[in-house]
Amino acid sequence: MILIGSSGNFREYESQRGIWVQISQGNESYIAYFCTDDGYSTTVTVEQGSFASFNALTIRNQLGETLEARIELSNALLPSIDVELENGWVTLFDQEEYSFEGNVSVASDAPIGTYTVPITLYASWNNGDAEISTCPLKINVIAPQVELTKTLIDGNTTVHVKTNQSWTMRIEVTNYGSEKELVIRDVIPAELEVDLNRTSATNGTYTFTRQGIGNIGSTHMEWRVTVRKGESEYIDITVYTRLNPAGKQEFTSPGTYTLNEGAEIVGYGIKTDPITVEAVKEEDCCHCHGGCDG
Repeated sequence: MILIGSSGNFREYESQRGIWVQISQGNESYIAYFCTDDGYSTTVTVEQGSFASFNALTIRNQLGETLEARIELSNALLPSIDVELENGWVTLFDQEEYSFEGNVSVASDAPIGTYTVPITLYASWNNGDAEISTCPLKINVIAPQVELTKTLIDGNTTVHVKTNQSWTMRIEVTNYGSEKELVIRDVIPAELEVDLNRTSATNGTYTFTRQGIGNIGSTHMEWRVTVRKGESEYIDITVYTRLNPAGKQEFTSPGTYTLNEGAEIVGYGIKTDPITVEAVKEEDCCHCHGGCDG
């Protein structure tokens, strides 16, 4: 009889294997994120020269254990647009939802158009971590929805030279978009003085500052006002001709004069035309007082 056999001693086995697993795929995934019907995390519409806050991305923890998460913007070239997302990690328990917040600031010269910004979700839990490309952010940049007007509500547009004259002008701003904090500026020429006792605004604060050597230069106005959506605010400014340094009453010679340089909303590129009046000699003043006899 011949016995043939074999024996062995299996002590250790070591191997490596690469594997790729899709962790997240929409709102049914273990780490769920929610997109709009058109495939974006959200759509933000912002006017040129303004600022907006928004809900950047909502996620839900469906792992069955505690989750740490944060989001970041992927590299994107946005002309004159600054986007910031909520910074730092947040903790989510099982089945808990969280909405990350964001802010966008758009310069007044930002090109009008639609911009897509990719968002990356980073997640970490006891048994692993993940980097997930979520639905992107959509930003619509539109033209400012504000209107600025300036009208003459009292005073003549043709006047005698060398006589005391006064006018009241109204600067009115109307907002068709979201609530805005606006700065409106204008310049009153050196021939005129502002009557503060007859100047008032429906809202906000205003200042008038004389500039120039010897307090004989132009007067610079600044009006800071908050205008709600669908509403209007205005400031009425009364000005009158002043005595020049030689002690003579403006306007001293015939010609066309401006009552203002043109009101402007700072940062929006919106400016009104100046209001003009004509100064004439007394014998030529046919309409100085509402008409001519004969």
